[in-house]
Amino acid sequence: MAERFGVVVAIGLTFFGLMLIASQDASIGFGFGNSDQQQEVVMVSESFGELGGATEDVRTTSFGSFNIGEGMGQIQAYQRNKVDLSNSLFSENSVTFEYNATQPENAEISFEVLGKEGTGALYIEVNGQRVFEEQLVSSATEEINVSSDHLRPGINDFKIGVNKGGLLGSTEYALEDVEAYVRDRRFNDHRDSFQMYQYELRDFVGANLSFNIPVDSSVVTEPLEIDVNGNNIYSENSVRAEQTVSVTPSNSDLGPGFNTLTFSTDADAQYRIENAQLAVRYIGTTEGVEREIEFDLSSEDLSFVEREDTDEKISFDYQMLSGNRDLELQINDYTTTLTPENGENSEALPEEIFEEENTLTVQGQGSFTLDDLLVNSEVSDQ
Repeated sequence: MAERFGVVVAIGLTFFGLMLIASQDASIGFGFGNSDQQQEVVMVSESFGELGGATEDVRTTSFGSFNIGEGMGQIQAYQRNKVDLSNSLFSENSVTFEYNATQPENAEISFEVLGKEGTGALYIEVNGQRVFEEQLVSSATEEINVSSDHLRPGINDFKIGVNKGGLLGSTEYALEDVEAYVRDRRFNDHRDSFQMYQYELRDFVGANLSFNIPVDSSVVTEPLEIDVNGNNIYSENSVRAEQTVSVTPSNSDLGPGFNTLTFSTDADAQYRIENAQLAVRYIGTTEGVEREIEFDLSSEDLSFVEREDTDEKISFDYQMLSGNRDLELQINDYTTTLTPENGENSEALPEEIFEEENTLTVQGQGSFTLDDLLVNSEVSDQ
């Protein structure tokens, strides 16, 4: 009987000993018992989907129709953005240039009169013959045609000048966009220019260069080449009737002001280009976005956030559709501006900005999606 009692006592002591050890192990996270401790406080969890809005504007520059390669084409003989002409008793300022023709059919000289002083006339001479003379007024736009009677194969001399307007008079003309083209047979490229404005580049959406090549109008022995600012954006010797080429700041080095456009080919290839134009798309107007979320923290959650071993952050999934990429985030009195990337984004937050009653405000401009927005506090890895 005493032996049985001793066995029961031994078993009991062993059981309580194991329970004591298990409780001690549980206090340091091992063995039996409950080791579950709070690891995270989620303060905000929200998905907004698509927000805001933006409207595209389009500006189109037309380059007209022309020939590339061997054949008849409009060949630029002279171009200046601004020209000042004058004639007085003691001085004269005129413009002269020459063009080496092969088989000239006609020429066209165009310009706009920005301003004028005096009563003299503006004149144009070709190979020593006066083909135009007229008193012009400010803001007038002129296109003067020169027939083949005044042109010849070889060197052709052009002069644009003004008369004094009397024996002792003086006259001044200010011209803009002065251009001279000769329709001639020769191997020719086509060079042109187009303007890009700063706001178009800042809010750039896309640009397409489009043109037509009439059926059976080409000799496709060498590719048609198109360069923008010296960057090749197109090279094809198997062409379709309608062509569309993407022009971007990255493939064309687009910059504010004038940009150059060149159509060219080699050897005996010929291309007829019709209705060439560049359509630039950019954001014209955008819609402002503001979303506000109020959230409360219990005293226990706030104590967790204020612990030294926790990290606080805001994270979200972002996709820009159009417009400005910047987002402004405000939690209570704390404000930060982010430029998020498409996809997942995360930003650390100071723990002291949180209170028992909180307000999160999200502001942006344009059109974008904002999902899986999370404001949380979690135990740091260290």
